[in-house]
Amino acid sequence: MARENVLQVAEKKDRYKVCYMAGDDSGFDMMEGALLVLESLDLPIDWVRADLGWCMWERSIKKFGEGDPRCNTVPPETIKTIEDTDATLMAAITSKSGVKGFKSAILQMRQKFDLYINMRPAKKLPGIGTPLAKDPDIDIVMFRENTEDLYSAVEFHPVPAEHFDWHKGMDRFRGRDVATSWRVFSADGCERIIRAGFEYAKATGRKSVVCCNKANVIRETDGMMKRIFLEVAKEYEKYGIEAREENADATAMWFIKNPQDYSVVIASNVFGDILSDEASQLTGGLGFSPSGNIGENAAIFETSSGSVPKYAHQYKVNPSAIVMTSKMMLEYLGLNEAAAKIEKALGEVLLAKEPGTITYDVLRDFVGDPDWAEHAASTIDMAAAIARHIDPTFVGEKLEAAKAKVHEMCRWDDAALVGYAD
Repeated sequence: MARENVLQVAEKKDRYKVCYMAGDDSGFDMMEGALLVLESLDLPIDWVRADLGWCMWERSIKKFGEGDPRCNTVPPETIKTIEDTDATLMAAITSKSGVKGFKSAILQMRQKFDLYINMRPAKKLPGIGTPLAKDPDIDIVMFRENTEDLYSAVEFHPVPAEHFDWHKGMDRFRGRDVATSWRVFSADGCERIIRAGFEYAKATGRKSVVCCNKANVIRETDGMMKRIFLEVAKEYEKYGIEAREENADATAMWFIKNPQDYSVVIASNVFGDILSDEASQLTGGLGFSPSGNIGENAAIFETSSGSVPKYAHQYKVNPSAIVMTSKMMLEYLGLNEAAAKIEKALGEVLLAKEPGTITYDVLRDFVGDPDWAEHAASTIDMAAAIARHIDPTFVGEKLEAAKAKVHEMCRWDDAALVGYAD
C-alpha cells in the first residue's frame, strides 16, 4: 500500500543518516558550498558519502576494462548507501554523448528506486525577479512523472520487422531507415503522480492544480493521463482545489503571459521536463532551480544546474540551486524550521547584493554590476555569506574550521572517491 504522504520521510527520527553525492566537475564545488551552509544549522544529521557519474564511469573502466558490461556510472556501493540512508543530497553530474555503454546515473537511480515524482519548484527570489513585464509573482511547483513516457528507454534501431505489422501507421515507413521509441504510460503511474500533486496542494493550502497534456493528438497515452486526472480531481473538490487540464503547448505560452495563474502543475515525463525548465528560466534560470526525485522508499534531491566542466574546481558556480535543493531535503525530513532559515538567508544575501558575497553570474546578469569580475565571490564565499545570515557567529575560527571540514568531505581525488573498491 502506498504511503499517505510520500513527500515526507517514512520514519521520523531524532537523528538522520543522509547520503551526499558531490557528482562531477563543479558539482564538488556546489556540494562543498551546500554542506557549509548546512553546517551553520547544527542539524541532527550524520553524513555518509557516495559517488556516481562520470568519475565513477572512468574508475569502472580502469578497474574492469573498456567494454566490460560491469562498467557503469553508478557503483554498487552507491546503491547500498542510498538504501541504508534516510535521504540523499546530490550535486551536478557530467554526462557525455556518444560514449558506448554509458548510462545516465540519475536515470538509473530514478528507475532503480522508482522515484516517480520529480518535484521542481520555480519561485521568484528576492533580488532576482523575473524577465517578464510587470514582474509578476511566480510560485509554481511542477510535479513531473519521473519513470515512464519516452524516458522509459524502450527504443529500437533498427526496428524489428514485426513492428511494421503491429499498426497501420507504420506502413509508410516500410523499407526506410527508422528508429522508434515507445511512449509508455501506465494507469497506476498516471494516478500516483496526479495524487501526489493534489495531496501537495491540499497539504500546503494551494487552490489550483493544472494537468498539462496533448490528449487531443496523443490520444491513448495523454488521453489516459487526462481521464485519470479528471477522475481524481473530483475527490479534491471538497478541499476547494480548482482543477483544470490544458494542452502542454498552451501551458508553455501561458507560463510567459500569466505565470501567476499557476500553482501546482502536473505533467508527463517529457512535457514536465520542458515545462519545468521553462518555469526555472522565469525565476533566474537553472542556477537557482532545486529539484527532488521522490518515491515510496527513497528520495534523491539534486540540483537542476549542470556540472559546468569548464569551471571544475574553480569555485565560480552559483551555489543557490543546491542550497535551495538542501532546503527541499530538510523539508522532506521534517526539519522545517531549518529549511525556512535557509531560504530566508539566501534571499537576504541576494537582496543585499554586496560585493564579495554573490557569484559573478548574479552580479553580471541580475545586478548589472559593470565591475562584476572584480566584485564576484567564489562559490564557497557566497555559501559563507548565506551561513552568516543563518548564524551571525559563523565567522573567524568557527567558519574556517567548517570550511576545512566540508572541503575534506568533498575531496576529489582517487583516494577520496567511493565506489568500485578493490
